Amino acid sequence: MKETTVEAATDGMSDTANKRKPTAGSRRRTTETAASSPGGRSSTAIAVLSVVAIACSVAAVDLQQAATVCQHWLSTLFQSAGDQQCALTLPDFFEDILRPPIDCSYCQGLDTIEKVFNLSAEHFEKHYAYTGRPVVVVDDSRAERSADFGFQLFKNLSNSKLLTPCQFFPYKTEFNTLEEALNMDDQRAAMSPGYAPWYIGWSNCERKSINRLKEHITLPSFLPRLSDKKQTLWIFMGTPGHGAPMHIDKVAFPSWQTQISGYKKWTLRTPAECFFKCKRIFEVFMEPGSTIVLDTNIWYHETQTIGQDISITVGGEYD
Repeated sequence: MKETTVEAATDGMSDTANKRKPTAGSRRRTTETAASSPGGRSSTAIAVLSVVAIACSVAAVDLQQAATVCQHWLSTLFQSAGDQQCALTLPDFFEDILRPPIDCSYCQGLDTIEKVFNLSAEHFEKHYAYTGRPVVVVDDSRAERSADFGFQLFKNLSNSKLLTPCQFFPYKTEFNTLEEALNMDDQRAAMSPGYAPWYIGWSNCERKSINRLKEHITLPSFLPRLSDKKQTLWIFMGTPGHGAPMHIDKVAFPSWQTQISGYKKWTLRTPAECFFKCKRIFEVFMEPGSTIVLDTNIWYHETQTIGQDISITVGGEYD
């Protein structure tokens, strides 16, 4: 990983308004699909759609043109089915196939994820914030984190009804809710030998929960000063050997994620249409105090907790 020391930017700032255009990505969407129609037409259409979708998913790995053609046919099929009466929410697999092609300029020429020290807001906004290129920031001298920011704090806040998640990701655990996860056996929470490993994540969007968490941490100091730090905080926490599987997000803005404790490996992958224009796979190793900035709408990514300690990260978005 390339390491550089950030120096003060000497030339003028680019037009901020133009930079604040979110990079390519897509939100979740619902497509109208026939559930029943005269003569069994919907059953035939769904069968054809499934075959075409599988063929397209294979072709898209190798040929951008094939992916474009498949996307056109799939869109046509869904549009013709849209006149029917019943709605079907598409799974992520189909959403990724129908996702508009991404401009690959954001990853062209990128050989490694840059690592920088004491990054200023001006330098970040000019060189990284809106380019789509990931960066890892370490040694943020203005960042403060309390020593008790961890599992027991989250459990106490949850039991006091001061930590209400807006969304909960159990990943491969058996937990159905955050409250259930935070009330796991103390020995398992402490990563005692013989206990099942675990990894969970959740979002905090209620002001009460966010303010409680902000009593123990500060946001990265290099985020653009005029940007709107979205009022949602994410927490990801788990034991070594586990993490989030490879996926792409459907959020509105670029994201940041700070490693509070433990160590984590990120694996980034470019989308299929960029395979022949950009390097396909990047690995990033995160240590306590480092922050990765990533547009998760255009970078496929997975994480894995490594080392011997429980990993805790905090994240959010900026525009």
